[in-house]
Amino acid sequence: MTFSELKWATQRLLFYAYLAFSLFTLVGGFLTAPLFSHLVFGDWRFWRHWNHAWRLIPHGWKMLSYIVRGENEGFMFSVPLTAAPLTSPDPGTTQLNPTWRHGFSCDTCSRCCEKIGCPLLRADGLCDGYDSFFWRYFNCGRFPSAQREIDYYSCPKWVMAEDRAARDRVAAGG
Repeated sequence: MTFSELKWATQRLLFYAYLAFSLFTLVGGFLTAPLFSHLVFGDWRFWRHWNHAWRLIPHGWKMLSYIVRGENEGFMFSVPLTAAPLTSPDPGTTQLNPTWRHGFSCDTCSRCCEKIGCPLLRADGLCDGYDSFFWRYFNCGRFPSAQREIDYYSCPKWVMAEDRAARDRVAAGG
């Protein structure tokens, strides 16, 4: 394990511990609101995100129930502890779907956020947590990293590079 991998794993584990503290005490996130706001929204000004706090608590419990039941295959906590934080999927394994007409933008698609009922999704389809610690260290910033994630969210934007190459070979008759 490299120093960077150890750092990333430590940061994720500390974040998990912080989430557990916040969920199990029910007031931990409120008492440490500036830190929570910085980690989830990328903004120390917690008062700007107060309206999300009430929706994040039940959402956190719902995500925890998925994890406990083993239903976390495609969503945010399936990221390995030692994985580097990312702001986009790995271009070596992922490509835009040739039928996707919006470039690297998700445009109005928010299937992934809607599927898990993410409270950070705004009415205009944008993410209030975009490029925050949470966004980069978990599934949002690296989506997709595996075919199971594309399947889980029925994502029309991405295809896995090896899957596309295989489809191209079949289409070419080889």
